[in-house]
Amino acid sequence: MIDSWLQEAVESSALALPQEALGWVIGRGLPRHVASDMKLGFWVPPDQPSPDEGFTARNGESGLWREGWLVVPYWSPRGGLVGAEFRTWGHEEKKVRDYRTPSSKTTPTFIGLTSDALGRIWEGADVWLVEGLFDMSLYHVTPPEDVVLALGTARLTRLQLDFLHRFMSRSATVHVVFDEDETGRKQALGYQDPKTGKDIPGVVSRIQRRGMSSRHVRYRGGKDPGEIWEKGGKTLLRSTFNTYKGV
Repeated sequence: MIDSWLQEAVESSALALPQEALGWVIGRGLPRHVASDMKLGFWVPPDQPSPDEGFTARNGESGLWREGWLVVPYWSPRGGLVGAEFRTWGHEEKKVRDYRTPSSKTTPTFIGLTSDALGRIWEGADVWLVEGLFDMSLYHVTPPEDVVLALGTARLTRLQLDFLHRFMSRSATVHVVFDEDETGRKQALGYQDPKTGKDIPGVVSRIQRRGMSSRHVRYRGGKDPGEIWEKGGKTLLRSTFNTYKGV
């Protein structure tokens, strides 16, 4: 099974993460405890080949083409692994490769959905939805009981929406913090399809239609939280996102 093969490889890779790579990740804004909870790792190709030809075709035998890349796991709500994001780090040209196991087709996946995060969501935490891994730098300024989840894109799937509806408290709020560009705003608030004239609902309204509280978070100072962190760290993040619950 590819799921168990990949999970074993990811857990081994987490143990192989060198301090230099961890320091780079922390410097980009991902809190140390979040990286640890996620089991973010340094890809070391396993001795056993991947049982999935699709994985091999994209990543080489046992993931050889991704050796030395960061590996960011996608954990399911039940704690199983359903995929991973591979990315270069340091001074290398930025490259990102995504892989999902077949079981991901029926499982909601987020970057940052760990057992600790799931527990806090179940206990009533607000959820802050961002696009990319380093937009999770928002953790530095959100209330400690809240959870930040990355979607990997400015889109919310039906499975992800079902997850939020099932596990979040009705007194909690989903804060949509997409990139401050045209795509991010359209996906958050909705838009009219130029070809069909059909109104396409945004993430905020889709969440609200399920009886949940949601709001679109606007901000200045950068195109996304990760860029704001790069410009001014926690101080600039705090001054940018200071309009809710003391953030």
